[in-house]
Amino acid sequence: MKGLKTLSAVLLGSALLVCAAPATADAAAFKHYVACGVSQNAKPAHRCPKKSKKGAFFKSVKGDVNYSVCVKFPTGKNICAKAQPATQGTLYVNKITSNIPGKHRVTWFVEGKRVGSFAFMVLG
Repeated sequence: MKGLKTLSAVLLGSALLVCAAPATADAAAFKHYVACGVSQNAKPAHRCPKKSKKGAFFKSVKGDVNYSVCVKFPTGKNICAKAQPATQGTLYVNKITSNIPGKHRVTWFVEGKRVGSFAFMVLG
């Protein structure tokens, strides 16, 4: 009986790893983050001052794609910029013009599939 439980645990663990591999591979095809600034040199940040410029950055590592980027604001409102072209290897930025204090969530999609998300706080 103990051997059966061990075998079941190993099979379940293997199945989870197999299922997780494609998501990891997709995630490696894109780089995405939010920064307190909109220049190419802006560093990823999870907290931005209210009056700072904010940008959602995206780069496709493995090919030319069209991406969408959506921002969910603390108010619950969701705004998306759809069908943004991205040439492989080029870093793109979409400005986030919110000064609303609180948690914001940015999500990126390629071909309708979510490829990443990033949460950040606007400080009041």
